[in-house]
Amino acid sequence: MNKFFNSKLFDFIVISARFLLCITFLSYGWGKLNGGQFGLNSDELNTPIKDLSLFKIGWYLFDHQPFKFFIGVSQILCSFLLLFNRTVIIGALFFLVIISNIIIIDETIMPETLKLAFRYRLLFYIFLCLLILYHHRNRFLPALNILKGKYQPIFKHKIWIYLLIPIGAICLELFIPCVKIIYFLITDFQGTVEALSDFSKKILSNM
Repeated sequence: MNKFFNSKLFDFIVISARFLLCITFLSYGWGKLNGGQFGLNSDELNTPIKDLSLFKIGWYLFDHQPFKFFIGVSQILCSFLLLFNRTVIIGALFFLVIISNIIIIDETIMPETLKLAFRYRLLFYIFLCLLILYHHRNRFLPALNILKGKYQPIFKHKIWIYLLIPIGAICLELFIPCVKIIYFLITDFQGTVEALSDFSKKILSNM
């Protein structure tokens, strides 16, 4: 078995798998960008939402931008990453993330007939992706071995510093709201002061 995984035949199978996954995701992504995937026909759009299946409701929601554009571009990018030796590992990991999300969606909203058709096909694609990662294990596994080693932090802190971490997290969470308040004070000082005053009064009235 080990001899097979180090043979030219296995290498050919992996290259073929990369090409198949590349073409598949390229077609998936392009289909989303040119309107070939997602959306409902006119009859379905005129149907009350309570009479539509989860699949049709999902298909309608997925048709909205920028979601559809983001998914389409992500799949096309993944297809090109799989194509080149330098980026094949990134492409394979990217593929696993996207295909796992597709499987979760299919298993939760698709009709049973479609679900069965796509389930085994997508699981086979995952199997091919794992073969790709295994074939490039000499490049891939060293990165995983880091997880097994002992991690040395860049800096060592005293214990009381770690007790302040929740406070630091709260300060970071408040950073963006503070920046927004400063921005609105600069662009609309009077309106912002009035809004903050009303907000403070509401908080005090509920205490």
